[in-house]
Amino acid sequence: MIRRFVLGAFLIALLALGAVTGCGARSSDDGGKKRVRVGALYLDAQGFYGGIRKGIQVGAASQSLDLIGQNSQGDAARESSFMATLVGSKVDAIIMSPVSDTGSVPLVRQAADAGIPVVCYNTCVSGDAARKFVKALVTTDQVKMGEQVGNLSARYFLKKQLNAPLVAILNCDAYEACRQRKAGFKKALSAKVPGVRYVADQPGFLPDEAPTTAADILTAKANVDALYATNEGGTLGALKGIQATRHAGRTVVLGSDIGVQIAEAMLAQPKTLVLTVGQDAQRMGRVAVQQALRAVRGQQIAQFDTYIPTTEFTSDNPQGLRTWLAAHKDGLP
Repeated sequence: MIRRFVLGAFLIALLALGAVTGCGARSSDDGGKKRVRVGALYLDAQGFYGGIRKGIQVGAASQSLDLIGQNSQGDAARESSFMATLVGSKVDAIIMSPVSDTGSVPLVRQAADAGIPVVCYNTCVSGDAARKFVKALVTTDQVKMGEQVGNLSARYFLKKQLNAPLVAILNCDAYEACRQRKAGFKKALSAKVPGVRYVADQPGFLPDEAPTTAADILTAKANVDALYATNEGGTLGALKGIQATRHAGRTVVLGSDIGVQIAEAMLAQPKTLVLTVGQDAQRMGRVAVQQALRAVRGQQIAQFDTYIPTTEFTSDNPQGLRTWLAAHKDGLP
């Protein structure tokens, strides 16, 4: 009974895989060659990860690859199930941002043991596992991104003659990238504004939870000058928390990431969301596809890390924000 159930489940997974790709096993191009099949795991379909997804899709289409994608929604069980399907069907490469930098290691090892190259985008597994089981990481220089926010924040505070600002942090420390951003931010800001005081540092990165966290901080510490958020969800949550506690005009948001909601909020009055540093999500996705194809072809990948440049935005430069919005009419960063 168990053997029959497992076999049946595996056949169902293969049929589902064929439905996603639009073919049974491997499709062929006009020359009769087998097309490269790439599996892609997305952490979300909205915001930053929606941009990643579009970049991967565009990159795969430009190379005539068969793309098999699924949104894990940050759920470890979904990730594990889809990875098993991809490995079982012997795709040529896998592109992913792991749900956990430690918990996803066995999944990445499983793909590597099967001879399937893995390319990470945005984040990857941690420690020696990354270099051992992964071919490349396409990401943002997270420390530098944090430093950019810190330097912009220092300029803002000094212009306002705030030499000892009180700053609260909404973190996403569950992810290594966020920890790196925060470290870069604090290092840069403290170097230029040594009187800064960090009065709170709490998890606040999910869109439905961050507003409450921000509001609770502001209720407990009414004199906070700024909320620094380490990701997109925290940035929008900080803004909502300020609005809910009527701190607009008193407390500002020092943001991370860029999206339509963030850009529009920075153009609004009063100026509450005053600065952010945005990642180029779509380019990150396209380059991840390029690295995966290099790995499939056995071509040398010059260096493990590929850093995609970031862009600084401030509320006192509205033209830069309008230009970004005009270039992203589909709403994806």
